[in-house]
Parts: sequence; structure tokens; C-alpha cells
Amino acid sequence: MSISPSRRILVGVGNAGVTVLDLLSVEYPGMTGLLAVNNDPDSLNASIVRDKIEVPEGDPGEGFRMIDEEFGRIVEGASVVILCGGLGGETGSFLLSALAIRAKSAGLTTMACVGMPFSFEGKHKKDLAVRALEKLEEICDAVVVIGNDQLSSGSPSIAAVGEAFALSDRTLLAALLALTGMLSTSGPVKITRADIHNVLGKPGTLTHFGFGKAEGSNRLHESLERALKSPLLTLPGKGSALKESSMILLLLRGAKDISFAEVQAVVGKIEQIASDSCQIKVGVRADGPIGSALELYLLASSGGTIKKPLKNSESNQTGEPSGADSANNPISRIGTMATIGTKLPQPTGEEEMPSGHSEGGKGADELFPVQTKPASKSGKKVAATSKQMQGTLALDTYQRGRFDKSEPTIVEGEDLDVPTFLRKGIKLNPPIRK
Repeated sequence: MSISPSRRILVGVGNAGVTVLDLLSVEYPGMTGLLAVNNDPDSLNASIVRDKIEVPEGDPGEGFRMIDEEFGRIVEGASVVILCGGLGGETGSFLLSALAIRAKSAGLTTMACVGMPFSFEGKHKKDLAVRALEKLEEICDAVVVIGNDQLSSGSPSIAAVGEAFALSDRTLLAALLALTGMLSTSGPVKITRADIHNVLGKPGTLTHFGFGKAEGSNRLHESLERALKSPLLTLPGKGSALKESSMILLLLRGAKDISFAEVQAVVGKIEQIASDSCQIKVGVRADGPIGSALELYLLASSGGTIKKPLKNSESNQTGEPSGADSANNPISRIGTMATIGTKLPQPTGEEEMPSGHSEGGKGADELFPVQTKPASKSGKKVAATSKQMQGTLALDTYQRGRFDKSEPTIVEGEDLDVPTFLRKGIKLNPPIRK
């Protein structure tokens, strides 16, 4: 199988990812470099995406091993891989992380646009999604996270379930378009890969995303207004999330007649909302027909803490399965896959992304620890060649008499149950017989 030549490959993973690529194919029929990956044959057969990889059903790890070589051939020669899908399902959560590792180990800039499950989908899906997201944040150069609960916070009680999922798919599509548009900006007004990494490359960050589209004489005002009204740009009790961001990425995409005045007006409005110290990076992609719609995308983030990998003794305290349960957890099994335990290469060039995160990101060697202690053929640990020997201390022992089996009474370091003459070494004179 061959894919349309492209230095940028968009990979839709699972049902949600394939749906997003189908929407993309309909709205942008000339876009190349699309790849659908799923273990649902019905979903793949119904998809209009030309290039597909069907993952064998069953164990996700074994299914990945079956497609690993084929996926590697497809991404060979690309420079950027962007993965898209929903987290929470076992297959999708595992495959997104596994494919990210495979792309990263090939030396590619690797990004992801993922949706977190709705709360009504259950705690199990939420926990699995959180673990999968942590893996992706450790692996990828940038991750856009769409929180479905926050996305539907405007009218959760009246929205139909199907409408809620459709809104999630449309927002993932917009996030995908934002990343691809930013990566393809050129000339004096552009956004670099390093800019994207600085905003979206820190583990644990909260993604803020807004987009709007409008046409006509008032297209600038309407598209900006729609973008700023996005629930993903609002922090509960704090107002606009842009106030909390140190850097904002702004993309204007549309007709060739986008003017400097329009760009200046948008930046001026955002500066009024953002903090004084916030840096605004602007990208313009003006390649559409004159008079066509204007698309406006805002990407920012806030917060984020570097999370240390859990030790085995801590796993149960955080909900991470241990023992036999971990063998049934697809996210836990990622660390045992020999095919993806390759050391991640270091990219070169000013605009290339660092392989780990700039503030404590983990490489493959830390994500997938290897045995450091030698083992014998029988599987038992080999004893250390140098041993520490403890010498014998010349300590006198005392008989405590009837107190021998009771707890000692210690005062200022002395056992008061031992007779004084024994403790102090006093010699008693024998009685004088008359």
C-alpha cells in the first residue's frame, strides 16, 4: 500500500479519529497524507479515506505488532506525523501511544489531537484516558487536548447524545486544521514548530482552543467573536483563559486578500484580553480564492507540572493496576513492547522539536525501563561481586534475671532492670566470716 506523497501525515486512530478524517476529506477534498487506522472493519470500509490500515481484533499489543512494519513504511520520508483520536477506549488509547512512539523513534516531529471522554462514559474510561494522555505527553512534541465535558458545558442538559459527540468530532477537526495550518505558514508572518512546542509541549498543561469561521464584509469581527466564545477558552470562575497564558498562537487562514489591517485588528483585540507579559505568535495562510471565508484559530495553554514516573510501590495509590491486573491493561503493556523500545533520536535544526519536553520530558529509555541487574540463566539474580562484611563488636552481655522476657526499662541509655553492680562493673567483696 502506498500513501499520497506528503511531508505531513495525519493519522486518524479508532472510530473517532477515522470520523474526523472523513470530515476533513469532505471539506478539504484535495488534502493529501491521510491515513485511517482502526480495528473496526465496518468503520474502515465505510470511510472515504483512501489509505487505511486494519488492525487485527483482539489483543491491542499483538495487533500493533502486526501493523508496525506497514506503518513504519508509510511514515518513512515524512517530517511530521499528527495523530488524532479519542482516548478512553482500550484499543484507541493503546494504539495512539504505540503509533506515537513508532513515529518518534523514526525521528519525526510527532503531535497529537485527542479528545477526553464525557463523564457519563464512566470512571473506567476516564482513568484509562488519563493514563494514555500521560503517555502521549511524555512522547509527543505537542498535544492538543479537547475536554468533552468542558466543550459541552454550554447546554449539557438539552443537547442530544449524538449532538454532543458530533460537536466533539467537529472540534477535533478544527484542532487538526489549526495544527496543519500553523505548520504550513510561511514568509515573514509564520508560526514555527518550536512555537507550537513551547505552547503545547509541557506535560499536564490545560489546552485552550477557540476557532471561528465567517465570510462577507464583516468576516473578521464575526470569526473572532465566535472563536472567543468557545467554551474551551473559558476557565470556571476566572473568565477568559487567555489571561492565564504566557503565549498565544493565532492563525488566520483564508483568502488571498487578508489584509494587514485585519491581522492588526485581531492582534489588538487579543492583546486587550491577554496579560501584559503574554507573547502572541501570528501565522497567516492566505491561499484561498479572493472573497472566501476567513478562518481564525486560537491555541494557548496554562498550568502544567512535570510528573515523575510512578514507582511500583505507588501504583495502587493512584489507581494504576498492579500484579495480574497490569497484564490486562493495554497502556501498561506499552512498556513491555520490544518493537517500540527504541531510543528516541535527537532532531537537529533551529526549528526542529526536541525529542523530550524542554522541562523534564522523558525519552524512550526512561519510559520503558530495562533490567539493570545481571541475571543468571536460571533467572535468579546474580549476587554482587563485592560484599560488605560486618565485624564482631566486643559487647558484654548481661543477664536480666526475671525481667529477661519483658520490655527493658531504659533511662539515659541504661537498662534499669539489670542490677547496678553488673551495669557499672562493681566488684563485691565476699562476706567476712568471724
